Amino acid sequence: MRLTLRTMLAYLDNILEQDDAETLGAKISESEFASDLVYRTLSSTRKANLSAPPLDGKGVGADPNTVAEYLDNTLSESRIPGFEKVCLESDMYLSEVACCHSILSNCMDQPVAIKNDTRDHIVSAVQQSITQAEQLEQLEETRPALENLIQPKPAGVPEYINTKAHPLWRATVILTFLLLMAIIGLRAVGPFDTTHPWVGSFFEDSIDQSDVQPVPTPLEDPESDSTADLSQQSAIDLQTSQDSSLQPTPTTDDFDVMDSQSPETQVLPNNTGVSMLSDGGAFGELLSDSQPLLRAEDGALNRLVSGAQVLVGDALVSIPEFRPELLLNDGTKLLLADASGLETSLLQEDTLNLYLAHGKLVIQGGELITYKYRLQAGDVEFDVVLNNPQAVVALESVPYQTAEGEVSRLVRLVVNHHVTVSDLSSQTDLPAALDASLTSYVVFTGNSVVTRETHLPEWATDGPSDSIMSEAQAAFIESIVEGDDFVQQLQRIYESHRLVNVRRLAAYSLMELGDAIALLGVLNDQAYRAYWHQDIKVLQAFCHRDVKSRALVESALMSYSSDNTQQLLSFLTEYSDEQLLSGVADDMIDQLESQIMVERVISFYRLQQITGKTLLYKPQENPQRQTLPIREWRELLTDNMVINRDVELAARLLSK
Repeated sequence: MRLTLRTMLAYLDNILEQDDAETLGAKISESEFASDLVYRTLSSTRKANLSAPPLDGKGVGADPNTVAEYLDNTLSESRIPGFEKVCLESDMYLSEVACCHSILSNCMDQPVAIKNDTRDHIVSAVQQSITQAEQLEQLEETRPALENLIQPKPAGVPEYINTKAHPLWRATVILTFLLLMAIIGLRAVGPFDTTHPWVGSFFEDSIDQSDVQPVPTPLEDPESDSTADLSQQSAIDLQTSQDSSLQPTPTTDDFDVMDSQSPETQVLPNNTGVSMLSDGGAFGELLSDSQPLLRAEDGALNRLVSGAQVLVGDALVSIPEFRPELLLNDGTKLLLADASGLETSLLQEDTLNLYLAHGKLVIQGGELITYKYRLQAGDVEFDVVLNNPQAVVALESVPYQTAEGEVSRLVRLVVNHHVTVSDLSSQTDLPAALDASLTSYVVFTGNSVVTRETHLPEWATDGPSDSIMSEAQAAFIESIVEGDDFVQQLQRIYESHRLVNVRRLAAYSLMELGDAIALLGVLNDQAYRAYWHQDIKVLQAFCHRDVKSRALVESALMSYSSDNTQQLLSFLTEYSDEQLLSGVADDMIDQLESQIMVERVISFYRLQQITGKTLLYKPQENPQRQTLPIREWRELLTDNMVINRDVELAARLLSK
C-alpha cells in the first residue's frame, strides 16, 4: 500500500486492515518527513485557536466540495497533487481534512442518530428556501412594470457642480497659499533672527534700547561703602565657587556627548534617602494582582494583593505559568518566574539575603543603588552588587533526584557586565563579563562551569507567548473572589470552569497548597492530553523539591495506582544511560500496556523526555489498539536506543 495523505489519515483513524496498518506504520517510522507530518496532523487538530477555512472558498483546497471528493476518492488524478500540496503547506487545511476524515470514520462504525427536532429544522429550512425562490421568480416577472413607473433623471451635470464659488473665497485661498510660500522661502534663506540677510533688521529694531540699563560696578556705585566691601564680596564669591565645586553634580537621563563615561557604564552613587533594611520591615511591594503571589503565614499560604507590602523574613511562593513582580524600596525590580519558592532574611542594613529553594529569580537594577544582595540556592552562595539600571541578574535553582534516591541541586547564575559577583562557596571572584556579553555560572554535583553567553534565558526575558495561555491566566484571575476561602475557590475552578487551561492552573495552585490529587486527575482525563507533556514536567519538578513534596505525590498516586506507586515515582527521577538499559526502560515500556491511564501517561512522557521520540503511541487510547507502536518501542530497546538524548545532566535539567 502506498503512503499518501489519504492512507495516512486512514492509518491514524484505525480503519485499515491489520496487514496494511503494519505496513504503513513501518513506512511512517522509516520516513522522517512522514513522522513530522503525523505529528503536525495530530497537533493541528488539537489547536483550539486554529481557524477553519471559509465555506465560500473557490479553487483547490478552498472548496468544501473538493475536500469531500478527495476523502471519497472521487477527485480527479490531475487535481490530487495540488490539493495535497495545499494541505501540506497549511495547518488550517490539514486540520480540516483530518477532522473531516475522523468524523466520517466514526460514522462508518456507528449509526448516526438524527433527532426529530433537527430533522424538522432541516425540512423547514428547505421549505423556506423553496418559498424564497418562488418569491424571487414572481418579483422578476413584475420588474418591467415597476421600471416603467420610475422616471429617469434628466441628463447633464449636477446642479452642485454648476454652482460657482464666491470670488472673495477664491481670493482668500490664493492669498493664503502665496503667504505660506513666502514664509517657506524666507525660512529657507536663514533663521528668523538678526542674522537673517533680508528680514534681520526688523528684529534689531524691535529691541527697546531704553530698557537696557548698564550695570554699575562697585567703583561707579555712589552708594558703595568702601573698598573693603568689595574685597569681602569677592571672598564670599570665591568661597561659594569653591563649595559648589566640591558638591556632586546632579545627573539626568540626558548626557553630554563629550562625556567620556556613558550612562551604560557609569556607576550611580548610593542614595542615602532610601531607608535601610530592618528585620521584619518592608523592603518592597507586589506590583499587580494579575500575577498571583503566595506568602507563608501561620503554616498556610495566603495570596497577596496588589500593593501589599513584602517584609524581610517573608517566605514567598509563585504558581507555575505566572511571573509576579516586586518593586523594591530602592527602585530595583525582583521577578519570580513559574513555580518558585523564595525566603528572605536580613544580613546587614543594606544587604538582603534571598534564598531560592526552587524556581527562577530575576533582579533588574533600579535608578538608585542602595541595597546589596546575597543569593543562596542550597549550599551555593553569591554576593551580588548591581551597579546601574542596566544590571540584570538571573538565578535558577533546580532540585533533582537521582535513581539512587540522592537529592541534589543544580544552580545557574547569569549576569551581565553591569553586575559585580563574588562566589562565596569557593571564596573566589567570578571573571568579569565582557562588554555586551553575559557570564553564566553553573554548579551541580560538586562541579562548576563558567561560560560566556550572548542572551539571557528565555524565561528571564519573556512571558507566555501562547495567546491561549494568556487568556487562561486572565480568566483564572477573574474567577478568584477576594475574601472567600482560597482553597475552596481553586477547587471550584478546577471542577467547573469551562476552559481546560484555567482548570490546569487551578490544579497547579492546589498542588502548591499541598493537594496533588487535582494534577493527577488532569493526567487521568484525556481532555487535557494536549498539555500532558507540560503537566508531567510540573509534577516531576514538584516531586523533586523535598521529602514532603515527594510524600504528597506518592499519596496522590496511591489513589490511582496502588500497586505500582513506587515504580511510577522512580520513573520521575533522573537516570544515566546504563541505568536505563539495565531494566528501567524495559519497565517503562511494560507500563505502556497498562489499563490505568495515569501509568501510561507518566511512562510514555518520561520515555519521550528521555529519547525525544513518540513512535505514534497515544497514551489516551486503549493499549490493545496500539500493538504496533509498543512493538516499535521494544525494538528500539533491543537496539539499545532508549537512552538520554542530552548527554549532559545540566542540559536535561536547565530551562531554555
